[in-house]
Amino acid sequence: MPWPTFGTSISPMRIEVSVVPVRASPADMLWDVLSDEERRRAERYRFEEDRRRSVVARGMLRVLLGGRLGRDPRRLEFVEGAQGKPALRGRELEFNVSHSGDRVAIAIAAGGSPVGIDIEVEQPRMTDLVVLARRYFSPGEAREVERAAEVDADAAMRLFFTIWTAKEAVIKAVGGGLSIELASFSVLPVQTRLGAVENLGGDPKLDGWHVAALPSEEGYRTAVCALGAEWEIVRV
Repeated sequence: MPWPTFGTSISPMRIEVSVVPVRASPADMLWDVLSDEERRRAERYRFEEDRRRSVVARGMLRVLLGGRLGRDPRRLEFVEGAQGKPALRGRELEFNVSHSGDRVAIAIAAGGSPVGIDIEVEQPRMTDLVVLARRYFSPGEAREVERAAEVDADAAMRLFFTIWTAKEAVIKAVGGGLSIELASFSVLPVQTRLGAVENLGGDPKLDGWHVAALPSEEGYRTAVCALGAEWEIVRV
């Protein structure tokens, strides 16, 4: 089938974000754009839901990247970058992918502009949010969750997952993996506009990043992180 072409470039100041429903996506057609290795990887999943999520995530990534580059998505080649983070051979575009529940989130930026994205399903029945915040968040972030929990459990849950997705987006953008502790930086205040990442531990890898929490559909939280403050997020 003819895959869409969106244009051949992305402004350096623009990050394009797509949130894709897994169950409603054409997994059979997306299967056709995958490489042999990607198909083998998907087939290794035991459960159909996990296999479908793998196909949709990688297939939609190929379609979106191919559309932006004006190339056949089946011809794109990926390499393994720092910390195992996949990258396009040639690095014409940067990207990051996250999935949770029935959603896959994909962020695409101009080459040379590292980007991180995270999406999480909210879990209203979680009762240990304050304990988790104290364990994993910075002291300031944990205090905010505690204050919210004293007033409204649902608001505390939403705040917890807003902070969590923002922190995960930072980790994924920086590429530090488990070497960066979640408590070593703060993302408060988290707003729909860009907020500077506060480097609490002195790790130079955390300098210069900004993060934004995106308006999300009911039941999900999403955040994007990139270097500098001169960028905007466009939903596609």
